[in-house]
Amino acid sequence: MLRPVLLALEAVERGAAWLLLHRGSQVHVHPFSGLGAGERVQLGGRVLHGAPVRPGDARVRSSRWAVVRANLLPFLSVEVPGADVRVTLGARSEMVQADHEGYVQTLLEGVPLPPGRHVVTLTPVRPAGAPAHGTVHVPDPTADLAVVSDVDDTIVDSGIAHGLLAILRTMLLQEQSTRVPLTGAPELYRALAGSPAGTGDRPFFYLSTSPWNLVGFLQGFLQRHGFPDGPLLLTDWGPGADGLLRVTTRTHKLVALRRLAQDLPQARFLLIGDSGQLDPAIYAEFSREHPGRVAAIYIRRARAAGPTADERTAAAVRLLDGTGVPLVLAADSASMLQHARDHGLIAPA
Repeated sequence: MLRPVLLALEAVERGAAWLLLHRGSQVHVHPFSGLGAGERVQLGGRVLHGAPVRPGDARVRSSRWAVVRANLLPFLSVEVPGADVRVTLGARSEMVQADHEGYVQTLLEGVPLPPGRHVVTLTPVRPAGAPAHGTVHVPDPTADLAVVSDVDDTIVDSGIAHGLLAILRTMLLQEQSTRVPLTGAPELYRALAGSPAGTGDRPFFYLSTSPWNLVGFLQGFLQRHGFPDGPLLLTDWGPGADGLLRVTTRTHKLVALRRLAQDLPQARFLLIGDSGQLDPAIYAEFSREHPGRVAAIYIRRARAAGPTADERTAAAVRLLDGTGVPLVLAADSASMLQHARDHGLIAPA
C-alpha cells in the first residue's frame, strides 16, 4: 500500500526538478565528508536547486516562524537528477554523473594523500553551477585507536528517546544554534583524541542515521563545541520505492563499520552510542565479526528510554560474552572517561 504513494512522491520530485531547471533556478552541489585511505578516496555530494542553505549559522532569529522556516529549509531541497559534476582533488580531476536522486558518489584510486584534511572541489557542469569546496579526511594509518560515535542522544539530545512529538519540537521549534552537547561529551572526546603513547591524533568518525540534509548543522555544531574533527557518515531520508528510509539503521551502520575496518586494518575501534536505539546490538555484532578489533563499547543510557532499551543493552552484553570486549553502560561521560583512564585508552589525568 505504501509503495505506490512513495513512487508517486518520487514522480512529483522529478517534475519539480524539471520545472525549476527550465525556469532558470540556480544549481549548486552540497559536498559530503570525503574519506581517504591508502591511495583510495571516497567522495560524495548532492546536486540541488536553489541557493545553498547554511543551517549551521549562529544567528538568533526574531520569531518562532523564522526558526521553523530556517529549520525546514534543509529538507525542502529539490535534487538535480543525472547532473554532470567535475570533481577536482589536487591535480586529479574527473567527471561524475549524479544518480536519479542527485547524489554524486565516486571512488578515486591512485591518489596518495598524507594524513590530515584536504580540499576537494565539486563543480556542476551540466547544468552549470558555482563550484563548492568540501573536505577529505585522511586518517593516520598508524593510529592505535579509531573512535566511531553516534550523534543523536550520544553527544546531543535529539528527543528520539522521548517520542515523535519531542523530535518535532527539537527539529522544528528549537533554534539550532542554541543546542548544546550532553554534559562532558566534548571533554571525553578531546581526551580520546590523543594516544597515550603520543603517536599522533586518533581518527574520529561520526556515524548517524541523521539525514544528509543536516550535514551543515552537524558540522557547525561539532566545530562550535570543540569536538575532534572527523567525517560525518550520514544517510538519506525521503520517499523511495522501499520506504521512508533508504536503508535500515542496522544496515547503514554495519556497512559503514565494515568499510572502516577495511580502510584501517591496523587500528582497533572504540565505539560510542546510546541505548535509545540499536547501537548496542549493532556494535556487538560488529565486535563478533571482527575479533580483536574493538577495544571497548561505550553506551550512554538515553534519558526516558525505558526498560526496552536496557533489555537491548543486556542482550548485547550476552552477545559479547567470550569476545573480551567490555561494554560500559553509563548515564554520563564521566564514567566513560574513568574507564578509558583505568584501561589505558587515554593518558592518566
